[in-house]
Order: sequence, then C-alpha cells, then structure tokens
Amino acid sequence: MLNIVHLVSNKSWGGGERYALDLCRRAAADGHSVAVVTRRCPQVDSMFAEAGFAPGHLPLRGVLDFVSPTMLARVLDRIDAPIVVHTHNFKTAGTAVRARRLMRNPGKVRIVTTRHLVKKAKTTASARQLYSDIDAIIFVSEAARREFLSSSPAIDSSSLYVVLNAVSDRPAAEPVEKAEGEIRLAYCGRLDPEKGLEVLIDALAKVQNPAITLHIAGAGKSSYVQQLVRRCQVAGIADRVVWHGHLDNVAPLMASADIGVAPSVCPEACSLTIIEFLRQGVPVIASNTGANPELVENGATGLLVPAGDSDALAGAISRLASDHALRRTMAEAARKEASARFTYDNFYRQISAIYSPPAK
Repeated sequence: MLNIVHLVSNKSWGGGERYALDLCRRAAADGHSVAVVTRRCPQVDSMFAEAGFAPGHLPLRGVLDFVSPTMLARVLDRIDAPIVVHTHNFKTAGTAVRARRLMRNPGKVRIVTTRHLVKKAKTTASARQLYSDIDAIIFVSEAARREFLSSSPAIDSSSLYVVLNAVSDRPAAEPVEKAEGEIRLAYCGRLDPEKGLEVLIDALAKVQNPAITLHIAGAGKSSYVQQLVRRCQVAGIADRVVWHGHLDNVAPLMASADIGVAPSVCPEACSLTIIEFLRQGVPVIASNTGANPELVENGATGLLVPAGDSDALAGAISRLASDHALRRTMAEAARKEASARFTYDNFYRQISAIYSPPAK
C-alpha cells in the first residue's frame, strides 16, 4: 500500500483537477491511502469532498511561501511508510521538494509531477535544479513532452514519461432528448478566450442550416460569457445556441451530440473533452493544435481544422452535418479508438508503475 498525497493549487475546476480526482478515486479503490491538499478553494474542495476526500489546506503560493513546505514536511514525517507526493504543476512541485528537504526521513518520499501544459521548459539555474529534484515528470502527450524539451533543458531523460490522459470508466450515458431532425453540436469545457468559442460562433453563423444547434456546457467569467451571448445575437444565431452553464454530469449531453467541437486556439496538452466525446461515440471536430492530432484521426474519428479559422470550421461542420452516413462511420470508429487507447485501466497501470518503479 502507498500513501499518496495530491497537491492541487488551482483556484478553479478544470481538466487537471478532474485528472487528480479520478486518480484519487481509483487509487483509493485499489487500497491505497489517498489525501488531497488544496488552497481552500470552495469550487475545488466541494468536488473532492463529494467524492469522499476531505481536502487539507495549505497556502501553496510558490517560491516565496515558506509556510507550506514546513507544514507539509511535518505531516509527511508522521507517516511511517512510503509516500508519493503527486503535484500538478511545477510551483507545487517546488513546495514538495522543499518539504522533503526539511524531513527527518526524506528517502521515503517520491515526488511525481504531471505537466498539463504545452510549454517550453525553463532553463534558469533554479528551474534546472527543480527538474533534477523531481523523481518523475509525466507529460500528458507527446506534444507536451516535445515542446518542453524544445528549449533544450538539462534534464535526465529517464525521469520523463508520456501517459496520455484518460477519463474514469463509467456506464454509458443515457443521452438527453433532442428535437426531431436536430443536428446537435456540443462544446463542453471552460468558457475562456483560448478555447476558440468566438471562432465557433462565427463558424456556426456561416453554416446556413437551421437544423444545426450548438449546445455549450461550461462556466467562465460572467463578463466573457456575456460577450459570447452578444456575439451570437449580433450574428443572428441566438436561437440556435443553448447555454447550459456548469453541469456536474456532462456525459448525457455529450452522448446526445451528433458532433463534438473542440476549437481551441491555444495548444491543448491532452483534451479530456475530446477523449470523453470519443468514448461516447461522437465524432469530433478539433483544431489541429497541441495534442489534438494525437487524439483525433483526421477523416476517421473526426476532422482537424486550422486553429482560429472560422471558414475551415464552418466547412467541417457543414460536411459532417450533411452526411449522416459519415457521422455514423466516424462514431463507430471513435468508440473503437477510445476502447483501444483511452481506457482508464491502461492509464492507471502506467501511473502506478511510475509511482512504484522497480528497484535499481
């Protein structure tokens, strides 16, 4: 049995937090002792608490935070067994590294960090030291690993791993009802400028097919959401867009979609939304940034379009919306691909091997 501590420092709920929660659930079901430490954020804490994990709290404010390493070291020292501290960014990894240095028995702690971003490695002396102090760095895609290494950081490649994301296995969702003849597009995720929602709205306005509706599930800053609503009104498609807000269980909406859309204009590290659409047997139209080409096989399980190109996105929507047979073929291919590549069992086996590497 391992003692696993997740440090979660974000102030809002997103893919990285869901990744951590799914791991907590599976590791606990596997008989490990699991704890979560957050920054006392109600939105994040409530999700973990509902799953049975009462979060502890630390400031987790980075390099100038001297309280968190000290308090974490005291907690870890009281555990008389091997410990994995799993962090989800390099800021909290630094906290874990400093805590280990303060411990009476630092050898019992293994520090694992998941890199949820597509971003170059820093090459400063302090960054190089941090990378060398982390026992394992997990990249959620080849794109994330490749971009990290593009700045040529001095790092031991044996500590680097690539494990594609997965979503925890659940029974197939019952799709929510839709109107007869409706062709449903679905976007599920954060409402943020980097997600390409303006491009999606502009693309839908160019598709002259009243049967196509766009369902948007997710939350964002109210000012930004209002901008998006106004953009729909100006484009004349307000009656074709349904705003669901945050959904605790988005799977039924995803399962009801004919087409999933992931139009990010920033490089995605490994989209859980795309993986969930594929699991539900929904073909995906995605921008060709970051790891999206690793997840969507263009022409087989979905279509890839240039990021930020509303004309290309409109063309892809029109193509799938007008070809029911193609959507059906892609849907079946999506299910098979997800079953082969994105099972949680496979993901968890890889993570477990990193938690407990073979003795040298």
